[in-house]
Amino acid sequence: MLFRSIIDRQTTNRRRHDLWPKHPLSSLLDGFRCARQDEHISYGNLDIAVPPFGCAFSTAQELQTLLAVANEEGIVRLYDTESHRKPILTEWVAHDNAIFDLSWVPGEARLVTASGDKTAALWEVESRELLGTFKGHVCSLKSVAFVPHQTAVFCTGGRDGNIMLWDTRCTKKDGFYRQVKQVSGAHNKTDRPTPSKGKRKRPQPRGMAPMVDFQQSVTVVLFQDEHTLLSSGAVDGTIKMWDLRKNYTAHNQDPVALQTYPYPGSCTRKLGYSGMVLDSTRSSLFAACTDDNIYMFSVSGLRTSPVSVFSGCQNSSFYVKCCLSPDDQFLASGSSDQHAYIWKISHPECAPMMLQGHSQEVTSVAWCPTDFTKIASCSDDNTVRIWRLDRGADGMRSSIGQANLVGWACPSPPSETRSPGGPAGTPEHTPAKSPRTESLGTLSSPLAASCAPSSADLPLPSSTLSTPPQRWLSPAPLQRGPRPPSGPGWHAPQDGRGPEKEEGVAERAERRPGPSKQVDKENRGSVGSDWLSAIGQRLKQGRRTPRTPTRSPSATKRPEARTPASPTMRSPLSIKKISSYFHRATPE
Repeated sequence: MLFRSIIDRQTTNRRRHDLWPKHPLSSLLDGFRCARQDEHISYGNLDIAVPPFGCAFSTAQELQTLLAVANEEGIVRLYDTESHRKPILTEWVAHDNAIFDLSWVPGEARLVTASGDKTAALWEVESRELLGTFKGHVCSLKSVAFVPHQTAVFCTGGRDGNIMLWDTRCTKKDGFYRQVKQVSGAHNKTDRPTPSKGKRKRPQPRGMAPMVDFQQSVTVVLFQDEHTLLSSGAVDGTIKMWDLRKNYTAHNQDPVALQTYPYPGSCTRKLGYSGMVLDSTRSSLFAACTDDNIYMFSVSGLRTSPVSVFSGCQNSSFYVKCCLSPDDQFLASGSSDQHAYIWKISHPECAPMMLQGHSQEVTSVAWCPTDFTKIASCSDDNTVRIWRLDRGADGMRSSIGQANLVGWACPSPPSETRSPGGPAGTPEHTPAKSPRTESLGTLSSPLAASCAPSSADLPLPSSTLSTPPQRWLSPAPLQRGPRPPSGPGWHAPQDGRGPEKEEGVAERAERRPGPSKQVDKENRGSVGSDWLSAIGQRLKQGRRTPRTPTRSPSATKRPEARTPASPTMRSPLSIKKISSYFHRATPE
């Protein structure tokens, strides 16, 4: 049976791709479906739907069906993907800010969360106990990753441009774990203008956090082995390999990487990477770039150019992630066009399979490590969906009622812009590289997002059978008032949440690299004041001069040549009317 031959990894070689010429991608993956019961809404502290930012399957034995999801309100939820009656096992408030990434401790029922409150936290998922807080970054944490087959060592990358290595075997200091190694300025932009020799740089006051520019942000960190770390930046367009046995403290703010993989695309301005993943052999790296391509690098040799390029999706934010199937044969990725995509790795030139059903950008995707037939996806439409490869016993597609179907797979239409020739032939077709954006000047970083219209798409309550879950959450540290639902382009309310909360909200500005419309509204402010003053002058002129049906050009210019109007210049009709109004009879 074709389906069994694909998913049975015990009898099939992991690296064999000989089934492809006989069976195309559409015949293998077109059975992925998402039923209504597998759609879950991500709720915040006040039972308001908020976007989920990350999802990951557990790697512990007998717990590999558990899916952890973190959202914008700092809440972590555990889903049992095999249960439809009680899918939510537990949930808790992990941070008082958005959680941008999370990672399971290899082989254990613990996980680490990376948040916008500048800290990472280690949790025991069964008891929801906080085992430790990791403090050292001065900005939001963007990525977290564990060393393969290690349970105590992991690393984080932050918006401050630093990579920090942590070890839970070390003792705490002041109640927090401190980093054991740090790479400062790992992806600082190299083409910044140098200050002139005549000006001296103002020293940074002591005790103050350094000024942060998200152009130096570290977006993804990933371990190749216990001594080698891979990282990517927001706008420097490079992937760097670091040897952790080296001391980078002596090269503060100017570290030299062991290997550098330059940007291989044809975009005129440098972009960054939003997601990276390694295969099971730790030799092939897949990096999702914001130029709408996913590049495959061989990190086991000296070649720095990509081996393959996968096109067809759209990536206009730093929240789009990618993942691999358990057998390393398929690549899945989110997309900014409301779909998820799956490619056959051995045939990157072929059109991908498309998972459609979401109504907003699909950010994070996760493939179950022990079940080829199960994929999880997170979207800005405030939902988490479980996709299942649904096929009947005879190999035909099983019957799922259309009323219960909220997502399905279909072949992606072939794009004329897809170039099988490699990075050099990849055209620019993303909104971030439109001619209007390029005409604004040399843009080295994505621009802030504009507000979504008030009529933006939001998930309807009737779109799912899921009800608001039972509240097991601990009390929030900060008192929050009611606020509108969050989503793409959502404006943060000014409710006095403090600088840490504003720091997490600032991360949303990195999501849309397109030009902002709010700037145009601000530019129209000066024009509006001139327009109002002109109306005021016109009304003032109308009060001082009588209205006549017709007037010759000479009569029109006459008042402008005279001195400013005085009370004696009013018309007799107006004087008589006013004097009669204030006239009082004299007593006899």
